[in-house]
Amino acid sequence: MCMLATMHAQAPASSNESAGREAFIHWATQSAVPEDLETLGSMIGDATVVAVTEATHGAAEPLEFRNRLFQYLVEKKGFTAIAIESGLVEGRVVHDFVRGGPGTLDDVLANGISWTFDRLPANRDLIAWLRAYNADPSHHRKVDFYGFDVPGSPGNPEAKRHLDTALSAAFDYLARVDAVAETSLRTRASSQLKHLHFDTRSAEASGYASLSLTQRDALTATVADLIALLERKEADYIAASSANNFQWGYRAAIGARQADAWLRQIPVGWKRSDSNGTPTFFAPALDSRDRAQADNLEWVIEQQGSSGKILVFAHAYHLSTAPIKASWNSATDDSSQQPAGTYLKRRLGNRLFSIGNLVGAGEIEVEGFRSCAGGKKTLTRSPAHSFDGVLGEIDQSRFILDLRPAPPPVATWLKQPQPVALGSLAIELAIGRAYDALLYLGTVSPACSSSHR
Repeated sequence: MCMLATMHAQAPASSNESAGREAFIHWATQSAVPEDLETLGSMIGDATVVAVTEATHGAAEPLEFRNRLFQYLVEKKGFTAIAIESGLVEGRVVHDFVRGGPGTLDDVLANGISWTFDRLPANRDLIAWLRAYNADPSHHRKVDFYGFDVPGSPGNPEAKRHLDTALSAAFDYLARVDAVAETSLRTRASSQLKHLHFDTRSAEASGYASLSLTQRDALTATVADLIALLERKEADYIAASSANNFQWGYRAAIGARQADAWLRQIPVGWKRSDSNGTPTFFAPALDSRDRAQADNLEWVIEQQGSSGKILVFAHAYHLSTAPIKASWNSATDDSSQQPAGTYLKRRLGNRLFSIGNLVGAGEIEVEGFRSCAGGKKTLTRSPAHSFDGVLGEIDQSRFILDLRPAPPPVATWLKQPQPVALGSLAIELAIGRAYDALLYLGTVSPACSSSHR
């Protein structure tokens, strides 16, 4: 998750809501279990896609839990891949590296993980473990890495690779299999490529917002023609490269279309001002991004084949399987956001097991994830009326709670929209529809702190 907004404080709960909350606390106190992987493995059962989340970017404990869980799933339950909230096109660098490909770990992290998540020690640990695991000849089924987000870290200018990432990668592939077509298409896009950057924090005179509608339409048409060409000449291009290289080249073109769809939500001539607050285009851009995430995950699942099993990791917002009401929608807009998890649930059904992470308090890196050298941010303790605050009343500082066996009165309450803090993000969602189980962490610490290196 990125570009998060904070919701105004929610109103205190009504008497009926209070009764539901008390029933939940009583049941959860008896049902919550320690953070034990074998117990969690039993909850997961035969699910082939496990979605595990972090309540906030920039905290150490959710990332460390992800790493421990993934190693357990690989070693004990035969999982074959991990996909994280990072650009899909960028992820090929890591995908090839953990399979024994060239490069140094530093370079692979910088070029292969987006949003500046490459700077987090737990991600370094994950990639190093994957490479070592795959290098062991006794491990006959190698384990893959993927990013599944829109390429180019849309809206984050601090990332190493930008919004031209996917289109440039698609052109590079096309140059190897059809140089004449590549020259023609790249020439058509050349005047727009230099404008494929965007920073929500400032008015960029040379960024995407400066493009006219005619220029935007021209770029969109070029991307569409690129995709159509790859689809029409698939057999020829596979023969000129390989099925694997074609898949990555074609997916880069799809990633270019996803980045373009996100950018097209920005009004022509948009400029930032101190009074803007959350940009008005944020909600539709976010929905576009989440749909792209779900489509990319569907592609990842296809690449793993019928025996594949995948751990998916992202912000708890993105992997909620229930719609979300959020503060960036206008006061008159009663619509809900559609996270990637809502698409995954419809497509995967019981093959998907989702774990929602909630936290009580603590510290994270500045702005959640952008830097390991910029200081810390203290999370405001979750309000007592929020669902996160309710979990704090259970007499365990860290626990896992399977929501599926909840008795009918509790299950009914869990399916009603609740205010949820999710670190610095305040939203409203039905927890019982959003996740199968919860991972509660009473306190979190910064992801880059020395104690977690």
